[in-house]
Amino acid sequence: MFDIATFYRLLQTDWLGRRFWYFPKLDSTNRYLQDLPDERLSHGLVCLADSQLKGKGQFGRNWYSSPGDNLTFTIALKPRTNTRLQLISLTVMLALRETLSATLACESAIKWPNDLLVSGKKVAGLLTECRYNGQNLDRMLLGTGINVNQQTFPPELEQTATSVRHFTGGQAVDRTLLLAVLLNRLEPLIDQAENGDLELIRSINRSIHGHGQWVSLVVDGKREDTPVKILGVNEYGYLMVLTANDDVKTFTHEQVRIQTQPD
Repeated sequence: MFDIATFYRLLQTDWLGRRFWYFPKLDSTNRYLQDLPDERLSHGLVCLADSQLKGKGQFGRNWYSSPGDNLTFTIALKPRTNTRLQLISLTVMLALRETLSATLACESAIKWPNDLLVSGKKVAGLLTECRYNGQNLDRMLLGTGINVNQQTFPPELEQTATSVRHFTGGQAVDRTLLLAVLLNRLEPLIDQAENGDLELIRSINRSIHGHGQWVSLVVDGKREDTPVKILGVNEYGYLMVLTANDDVKTFTHEQVRIQTQPD
């Protein structure tokens, strides 16, 4: 069971997570907040479920999570502008990387656009969804799944997924502490992201898997014939790459996936 009282004692934020809703079970925290009336949804609300029956990842994939072992939650935001939504999403992954790096002596990286890898395996993922009223952004939902204490995975995921506990010598990780530390780290970074802070962007770039390397791109489902060099992201969080002809191309996260190794 998630310890809500301890969570509030550990939380040091001004607004992020100060409204915190816990559910033993939900179909999806993203879906729950998508349907929530506007007057009930506030900037910084965090909704956590110990079990998500219909959790989703990027591209409509199912997100498998052992109930009670991991962290599956959604952060609701009402950003001042809708021009840096991708940068905000990447900021969540950066905060998670920095949180884990403080306790785990192993390599981690952001796999574009919204996965976190530890020793080459996926330990966390993010599904960002936005709702608009006409042209106006109504809410941004950052659905986050972190494999914390899960020790076994379905056969189809054994080679690609891992958990934080796999890097603690089998010692269980305090989920309550982990979430509080993550939110404490994330709050100032979100403010920086909304301002397009250059040092934040540099930190994200240094964290991207394949940064500075020549890689293959899959654009709109089709693999490109020639490799490109990953330059990082711009002030809006869009991916920038250098072609063999020294041209710089920019992509949104919906368009492109990075392959650092051949299939």
